[in-house]
Amino acid sequence: MKAVVELRIETEVNNEMAETKSLIYQILKVIESGKEPKLADLEGVTLEGFHSALEQIMENKLATHISFTQSGKSKGKVKKQVTAHLEGSTLTAQGSNYIHMQESREY
Repeated sequence: MKAVVELRIETEVNNEMAETKSLIYQILKVIESGKEPKLADLEGVTLEGFHSALEQIMENKLATHISFTQSGKSKGKVKKQVTAHLEGSTLTAQGSNYIHMQESREY
């Protein structure tokens, strides 16, 4: 029973990681086309998932000109608003390589 539960958890984590990688790929492809990625254009993606993918893109230096701002208070019932800024974002060499690697795995 324990092995089944561990396998199920591992499968869920692997699926979540695959979805994040796919989202990163989708965002990078939009940037590559010269457009600004928008959450509304990505079907089935949550705001948190979108921001998480953008943070990973920033941390891995896959694209430039991505930033976040926070506004509001985090105390009480008012949550901080986090806004992603992507205007003028461009791929780096690492970002182009990431796209190439993902596309080569599909075949």
